[in-house]
Amino acid sequence: MNEKRLLGVGDGRQFGNDLPPQYPIYTADAPAQSTSVPVFRTTFACLSMHMSDRIRLLRFPARDVAKIREIIRRGWIRGIQDTRVYDAAEEIKLYGNPWRASSWNDEKMDARRLVCQILCGLFDLGWVLQAAVDISKKEYDKDTLLFRYQQPPPPPCVWMSISFDRGDLLHLIDAPQDLSHLLVQAYGEKVQKHHYNGSVFEIKFRGYPWYANSRETVQARLIVLTLLECLEQRGFSLYASIDQDNGPGGDSNCSEADTWFCNRQADWTPGAPIYHG
Repeated sequence: MNEKRLLGVGDGRQFGNDLPPQYPIYTADAPAQSTSVPVFRTTFACLSMHMSDRIRLLRFPARDVAKIREIIRRGWIRGIQDTRVYDAAEEIKLYGNPWRASSWNDEKMDARRLVCQILCGLFDLGWVLQAAVDISKKEYDKDTLLFRYQQPPPPPCVWMSISFDRGDLLHLIDAPQDLSHLLVQAYGEKVQKHHYNGSVFEIKFRGYPWYANSRETVQARLIVLTLLECLEQRGFSLYASIDQDNGPGGDSNCSEADTWFCNRQADWTPGAPIYHG
């Protein structure tokens, strides 16, 4: 074989200049990745109760303020007396005195139903309670309710409320009858008597657990734990514990207890798990 031919000298090429063949480029460089991070923003709003007849809404969008006003109008049979802009809040003045501290009566029962319907309505709109807080040191203050907005809204629920009254009464408002019967059975001899008044079930305890002293304070806490256990057996969980009355705080004998608001998913069936939060 001709050595020059082998080395490529005779065909015009020089030794050492043989380069690999050039292939077409079929892939372009990947576009540069964006270094910007999506902005995550959570929306909060609050509802607060004032004096004996006011509700103030802060940072709810206008479309939801109108819906909340309608929820209140439907939930409070005495009606809305007036509305106004109060600093940065929308203030709603109600007829009657729903937040006035008093013994158990129709107005007090209706006030608990009103708050329950507000919580339910906001829940269905996607406003989920973040916390019920006491941020005031005034003697007759009430809780401020802080809400977080989420979409899609949580599944629809069935609602009820529980009121701790006088020194020895427990009122279950709009609770299913099987829950009422379960509680009476669970409390046993602690119950002095019980009865229905419309859709309100009243349990009267022996002694005065809400004014307990000494070892009776332990028994009062056992009553509360039993209440939570029975609620869960019927699919309910404690959604909020709210001070909505004008009673003074501290150690006053007139101090008002919280009201409990409980919910259960509408499609819950016995034995199904219960989700909190």
